[in-house]
Amino acid sequence: MRRLLLVGKDLPNFPSTPWGNWLEANPLDYQGLILDCRRPEELPSQSNIANTLQTYVNNGHPVYVILPVAKAATQQRGAFTFIPKMNMYVQAGVGQTLNLRDTDPLFHGYIKVLEGHEIYVQLANSTQQQFGWTEGITDNVSRSVCLKVFTIYLLHPPPPRFEQKAFKTIIEHFKPDAPLVSSAPKPSWADEAASKLPGYAEAQFKRKSIQAEIDVKNEELRLQEEELRKLAGWADLLWLDGIPLQAKVSEAFNFLGVSTSSPNPTGHTGDLAAEESGSYFVFEVTGASGSIGIEKGRQLLQWVSEAPDPNTAKGVLVANAYKNQPPEKRPPTPDHRIFVLELESFAKKYHLALLDTTELYRVVCLKLSGKSIEKSVILSGLTTDGIARFSVA
Repeated sequence: MRRLLLVGKDLPNFPSTPWGNWLEANPLDYQGLILDCRRPEELPSQSNIANTLQTYVNNGHPVYVILPVAKAATQQRGAFTFIPKMNMYVQAGVGQTLNLRDTDPLFHGYIKVLEGHEIYVQLANSTQQQFGWTEGITDNVSRSVCLKVFTIYLLHPPPPRFEQKAFKTIIEHFKPDAPLVSSAPKPSWADEAASKLPGYAEAQFKRKSIQAEIDVKNEELRLQEEELRKLAGWADLLWLDGIPLQAKVSEAFNFLGVSTSSPNPTGHTGDLAAEESGSYFVFEVTGASGSIGIEKGRQLLQWVSEAPDPNTAKGVLVANAYKNQPPEKRPPTPDHRIFVLELESFAKKYHLALLDTTELYRVVCLKLSGKSIEKSVILSGLTTDGIARFSVA
């Protein structure tokens, strides 16, 4: 039988369950899932969700994920990790243009329930394996608004007035079999009659006791998985680019005691800024599959010239070069460099610091291992002209 379960939203006369006890609904007994993730604060352990979704993917079953709304997306720190083997970044981005990019009937129907967009999605592989995804609906600059990865559809949240139409579109795409149970509401006396059955009270007591133990263990598991997620997230410094890399670099500096901020990460200004010990730092953050060229230094110099006081501002270029290579296989080598020679000379001439994310990652690891890292050491490294290194081992 072909059955579809809705998680995180209640629909009358439709198999539904809240996130709080979704595993009790036996999601693996269904052949399709709709996951309402508009309020991500309700999500349980993301690794448990990922394990369940991996089973669905392995069996070719579809999963429909309604993505977080813009307000929730801006509050999320780091990636969503419940998509198997993927890190998902949901970014706020308002616009009216929607472009249909794929022939999948779901995208053809779903675009009709949207009134523009308030978010877009970036996916990145979290393993060394390479996976692709299908863009279903994009915005005016080709950012993904709705897409499909494996058998999982990632769908922009519908506007409130089209919510029911959105669920109807998804259900019609899945085409569940008719239910074998009555859709009529159960009478109030039916539960009372069941409670008088022999052995019912004892079974209910045992269930509550077991559930209490499960709740305790689930909370312990959630805390441990959160700790693992935070630790593993530091490796993002070595492979991310774009706005996600900006956010991770900012998190790393804050962890090391240097308070950075990004008032407008998508605007035409420096990516990050910091005021420390009377100095004003302007950061340009970039990722690339090869060396970092002179143009990034010129761009940083422009941001320095537009600082409140250019004479006292220090420009820092933070680069994740050769991001597709493991750290041990990256330059410097006889033939390749992280920063081209022209950029190194430019940085020394105009008093810019050039920081490789592998160096930032190295110091983060030292602090995680228990070594005391003085903020003065970090600031001293950032005031370097040319290649920046932190004097700590």
